Amino acid sequence: MDSQWRIRNIQKKEAYLIKLRIKNFVDGQFKLKIFFDETQKERGKINTNYSMLRDSLRSEGFEVEAYNDYPITEKALRCDVFVLACPDGSKLAKTEIDAIINFVERGGGLLAISNAGGDRGLRTNLSEVLNKMGIDILSDQVKDDSNNEFNMPTHPVIKDMKEHPITRGVSEIVIVAGCSVRGSINMKGIAYTSPVADPPNAPVVVAGEYKKGRVVAIGSYRLFSNYGAGLNLRNNKTFALNIFKWLSRQDTTKASAQAAPARTVSSSTPASRVSSYVPPKSSPTPAQKETKTVILPTPQPIAQKTVAKATGQTSAKAGAITDQAVLQEVERLRADIAEMREIIARLYSDTLGYLQEMKEEVRMMLDYIRTKEG
Repeated sequence: MDSQWRIRNIQKKEAYLIKLRIKNFVDGQFKLKIFFDETQKERGKINTNYSMLRDSLRSEGFEVEAYNDYPITEKALRCDVFVLACPDGSKLAKTEIDAIINFVERGGGLLAISNAGGDRGLRTNLSEVLNKMGIDILSDQVKDDSNNEFNMPTHPVIKDMKEHPITRGVSEIVIVAGCSVRGSINMKGIAYTSPVADPPNAPVVVAGEYKKGRVVAIGSYRLFSNYGAGLNLRNNKTFALNIFKWLSRQDTTKASAQAAPARTVSSSTPASRVSSYVPPKSSPTPAQKETKTVILPTPQPIAQKTVAKATGQTSAKAGAITDQAVLQEVERLRADIAEMREIIARLYSDTLGYLQEMKEEVRMMLDYIRTKEG
């Protein structure tokens, strides 16, 4: 009797531990991953002068790693956000530039950071990555004699913040020893120098979408630094966290949610994690109740306005949907469904394998107990 009670008690404990381990496994699978490149002699390093930023990001649920695989390849960029934190005295190869651009085109987030003097002063070619996406890093230094921190013109206080998910809750930031950046139609400045600065009314942070991905370019790597109170100056920390949330599509504004493409975990896409999953309509198992619920992106319905815009029709002719537009929409929906099937298949396979390992461990433990009791 005592032996049976002990076995049942162990079975209950093991069932709980299995659920807990599965939950931890699933939670780990869905963490958004950020790579900070260190192959280009970057000045910003997550284990030294960016350690405060690293810890802040991890406390927000991000997985943060240093990237040291040289050369940079598209296959190796298994992350949601890739950071080039001020390359110094090193130039990206053509194949590396193509890999980074392809990463963004497929839905990845890119944060490119420079410093005073831009590419010329740093002897690098970061602009070659950004030019393709409509951003240019200028070889200047931003100064402001009237609006600055520590009475230092090279530490201008930036108060001209444009409305954007990144600037939410941010009224001012400090750009430390930075340069200005310039964006095109799709890449908008979201933080500008004052009218009396040098250069005046110049963007120091640019953000926008390119193909399926998102890009942010900043003219100062010290904005996020531990030293010189960079991350702790004014609203710099909030600004930094907002950048990574926006690049990884955690922003929740209506406009951003409509524009955000689906993120998948397929090996051919940069986003190696999904933030949510919708369980089937059937009753969930106890293990499913313990695991983190996540929501897969759902295909958007065909909207007349969207189709009309895509086909160049006016609002008066929005009802006339062409066969070609419908076929394009159907193909897009098929692609979305295929991606979702791949996500579900991988989750199912991983979970089954993990459960099988746990069951085997429990069986061996129970056999051992029976042997001892017998």
